[in-house]
Amino acid sequence: MKKCGRCGTEKPESEFNKDRYSKTGLRSQCKQCMKLERKRLRDHYQRWRQRDDVKRWYAEYRRKRYLQDKEKVRARNATKNIESQPCEICGDTKSEAHHDDYSKPLDVRWLCRRHHVEWHCNNDARSHQ
Repeated sequence: MKKCGRCGTEKPESEFNKDRYSKTGLRSQCKQCMKLERKRLRDHYQRWRQRDDVKRWYAEYRRKRYLQDKEKVRARNATKNIESQPCEICGDTKSEAHHDDYSKPLDVRWLCRRHHVEWHCNNDARSHQ
């Protein structure tokens, strides 16, 4: 039995989601409390996004980002029409397109999520120094 940190109710451990970062290996909030919290946040952000000032800010933000990253956007859009290939490192069929050079939008390497993140962790830091 475990006590929920939100509602304070004692519940069986099966009523808690796993959390590999906690000492017990379980979330501090029960599944029911987590569900209510997700709904509360979803409703909050839906109302927030409907505000006129937020809509104007977001439209301006997207315009600026597009102008900054025009080449990246075009390269990413070009890969939507290409059939994906297995990861070139592990062979996983669920892979993502990686561009070494955005000026060559169809020249891509196919990497699974794990290896794509790994590639950026090992290479992006060096290129920004």
